[in-house]
Amino acid sequence: MGKGHTAELVRLNFQLGDNMSAMGGSALVGGMVFARELYHYFIPRKVGVYGPPMTGKTTLDRFMTTPGEMEEIPEDERTKHFRIPGMNRFLLPRPTRKRVSWKGDKRVVYSADIGGDERFWNLWIDDMVNRNVEAVIFMFDDRALRGGDEAIQAVGGFKYLVDGILHRQYRYRNLRSWFRGKRYCPKVIMLVANKADNWWDESANVLWQQQRLGEHKMFDPFRDDLVRLQKAGIPTRRGMMATRIGWNVENTLIDILTM
Repeated sequence: MGKGHTAELVRLNFQLGDNMSAMGGSALVGGMVFARELYHYFIPRKVGVYGPPMTGKTTLDRFMTTPGEMEEIPEDERTKHFRIPGMNRFLLPRPTRKRVSWKGDKRVVYSADIGGDERFWNLWIDDMVNRNVEAVIFMFDDRALRGGDEAIQAVGGFKYLVDGILHRQYRYRNLRSWFRGKRYCPKVIMLVANKADNWWDESANVLWQQQRLGEHKMFDPFRDDLVRLQKAGIPTRRGMMATRIGWNVENTLIDILTM
């Protein structure tokens, strides 16, 4: 065999090796993507949704179950919880499984629908601690800027939640809860300004285009507590959505679930 043929065989050998390596690399990447999807399917994220009354928590819970445009939930159908007989405590609701997807990215979550009245605030902490909630979503709307009792409910509720996480300032449900509470810390907290279809303005539009939504005045009443969380090493995010009409819901949820 001449030198020319030998060189050609060597070149073909290298080319075949490169092709096999490329095929192996593609198979490896494909396998990793498949394994990631399996992980997200079988290992759901534990999400806690909290906030003052009538801010869209139940609507979000229903949207995650079945996406679409929602009707307004009447005030007399607000989330309530049964009191434990003989105790000044309420029963924790059972979390349910939901699936969230956005542009091909899918996540399975477990979340519960918990009321926003001040008497239920301790349930927020109970739910976080007992389920070891990873991602906390605190929902509010433009009433937080109007002053009065509704603003106090929003700002005071978030402060209560932050105090509970940072200083363990809440009533433990039992000894098991006490042990868990001493170690509990969420992976991320997202402050969500809901009902954007009611308050969206030109400044929100400009900040949206510039990807600077966190600077909007809607978040001003909560900035001190956001700083406290940052100093404590707990990541925070800010988002906007309109759950009733389904605007920016999946995108916001995927944003927090992929952190």
